[in-house]
Amino acid sequence: MSFKHAIIIFGLLMAAGIGTHISVRDGNYPVAIVNFGIITAKSVDEDFSAAYRYFQNAMLVSGSDPSTLDTPESKREIRRATLDKLITDLFVYNELKVRLGVEFQAIAEKNIEQFLKINSNIEEGAKKLYGLDILGFKRRVLQPQAYKEILEGRMFLANEKFDDWLKDRRAQASVIILTPDLQWKDGEVKLRG
Repeated sequence: MSFKHAIIIFGLLMAAGIGTHISVRDGNYPVAIVNFGIITAKSVDEDFSAAYRYFQNAMLVSGSDPSTLDTPESKREIRRATLDKLITDLFVYNELKVRLGVEFQAIAEKNIEQFLKINSNIEEGAKKLYGLDILGFKRRVLQPQAYKEILEGRMFLANEKFDDWLKDRRAQASVIILTPDLQWKDGEVKLRG
């Protein structure tokens, strides 16, 4: 191998190392593999932050002390529920792709835009309640809900029950969770020990 080739290989290895470091730093690594689909740490962290903020605000409104959410147990439970919801969202998304192709995305976008027109103060509410800007709110809250509603509607027309479908999907799923404190057991995300 010539010196020129060695320098090129060294440069490629350095670039790959730097790229991997940046990717991991930004949370772009898998925490769960669901039927060959990947859920990244970044997705879990973003949804966890929104859920945590929502629960804090809900506790304030109900007159409870939001500092009870600061316990490690509470945070672990919110993280568990967040990952479980993301897995459900992935099941719904994949089922819609099978049943409708990509057309469901346009239907969902239309439904979301209609919702935003009717609720003019949603941007302020999303910021206060979830700590999300309007784009984050659409991606993290409205879009998964719109997808679920579309699938439920299609299933209703086909005389199927969403809950039965989801239970079956969870039972058959191949899920690998790559975090030490969570596991996939009996069709749901559970805390370890």
